[in-house]
Amino acid sequence: MIYFDSSVLLELYLNQPRHADAQAWLGLKTPKLSSWLLAIEVPVVLRRVLGGDRRNRKLLNAALDRFDADLLGFSLYDELSSIASRVRQDERMAQCRSLDAVHIGAVLQLQAIVQRPLTLATFDDRVASLGKAMGIELQR
Repeated sequence: MIYFDSSVLLELYLNQPRHADAQAWLGLKTPKLSSWLLAIEVPVVLRRVLGGDRRNRKLLNAALDRFDADLLGFSLYDELSSIASRVRQDERMAQCRSLDAVHIGAVLQLQAIVQRPLTLATFDDRVASLGKAMGIELQR
């Protein structure tokens, strides 16, 4: 099982330097998980990056359509209160941004539920650093 944070899909949709890695990870034949945050973060960032320029409207719409299709392949965990509890319990969460702490908390909570390690796919250095410090296996 592999948990995706938003940085991976944004790398792909915005055609960033590691988009081929992101595409390969998305193509893995393993269950893909994320928190409900993925469904919010990706469209917001895409609109922020591509939405301000009318010339990018087609790119934005294509990226949003691709995201909608890709999202169908994910199981989204939406138990915010259990994620919040995990985040509140560990002061190491202060090492990253609040939304990133939601992703880390979701990985930890999901690992407890499925009773096995998850792999965290991320391109975010702060998320990777904190995940590693918390014993989470990384896809980098």
